[in-house]
Amino acid sequence: MSTRHSFLSTTGLLRASSSASTYSFRQATPESTKPRKTKNETYKTESITRKVVTRAGVIPLGPAVLVVIAFTFSLIFIASISFAFIGSEDEPIFKDLLEDIVHNSPGIVLVGDNVDVDIDEPSITVRWTILGCGQEFMLSGSEGSHGTDLCGVPSMALNVFVDDDETPTATYDPARVPIASDTRQRRSIQNLHQFDSDHVLDVHAARLYPFDTYKLTSTIRVLTASTNESLPLIRLPTLTQTSSFLVDPNDSPSFVGQAQHASRDLTLDIRRPGEARAFALLLFAVNWMLAHASLAYMFLIWKLKDTNKVLKYLAFVAVSLLLIPKMREAMPDAPGYDGVLIGEQSLTLFVKNATPIHSTPSR
Repeated sequence: MSTRHSFLSTTGLLRASSSASTYSFRQATPESTKPRKTKNETYKTESITRKVVTRAGVIPLGPAVLVVIAFTFSLIFIASISFAFIGSEDEPIFKDLLEDIVHNSPGIVLVGDNVDVDIDEPSITVRWTILGCGQEFMLSGSEGSHGTDLCGVPSMALNVFVDDDETPTATYDPARVPIASDTRQRRSIQNLHQFDSDHVLDVHAARLYPFDTYKLTSTIRVLTASTNESLPLIRLPTLTQTSSFLVDPNDSPSFVGQAQHASRDLTLDIRRPGEARAFALLLFAVNWMLAHASLAYMFLIWKLKDTNKVLKYLAFVAVSLLLIPKMREAMPDAPGYDGVLIGEQSLTLFVKNATPIHSTPSR
């Protein structure tokens, strides 16, 4: 069978394909002859050759790792706070003072174990403990008061007068102190040798909260119950720090009446610690910021015409008006609105913010 050639092939313009050229073309395109990979094989290859993504050369942590780290740090923080209470008991506050009294001038001492300041009254309550320091003034078997074996309950019956009381504010009788049957030691019954005295505070600087200061002046005298002879009070030490205030005590000897009965005067200067003042001022500053933000939002409400934004701004202002008095109540002792300087300012802010709320935005 003869092959018929076209005009172009006979003239040389088109060359017929040969088996060699066909083979070389197939060799140049080997992808067409390879079998296609399945979907699973392609995913496996990509997962093996996939590179780790980094950010600035650091491999980012996953959410699970971050949760584990946060949980670990939380446990460490809780444990450290718990361990802080171990061994937190300090040496008795009045131990060194009482031992110094015994060595220099033994006698009757009234120790103010607790000072309770009530600024709402305003008044102060002091819990006193009657002590005898020295062998001559201490009841045998009652040693060990306030961490020292040199002081105990007094060995004689006493009447204590506070300020101008005509009747004794407290009475003490050593015959009423019980003795333990097994140890033969005196039992320390608090109501037998402790008493409370209430005093009115000087409140001239009370309105300067949180820089308010208070002052107490009082006089105390002690008489023997049998002969009504005055006994010199050696000291009137009190606590110097309470939960909300710092107390600066100062006592000095004095006498009363023409008979010159021995007494002792006490002065307590009371102020707030620096931490409480800083916390109150921080809350006060936040209240000012909320008030200023509320005024700014009210100005925007007056200018805007977008109803959605107006509702959002009104919601913020309403929440601010609720937060301002609540945050003020969180201040130490939360002073009322009756003449306290910081209360007057907060009330002014509340009124200023509440007034424009009833206005409607311009159209």
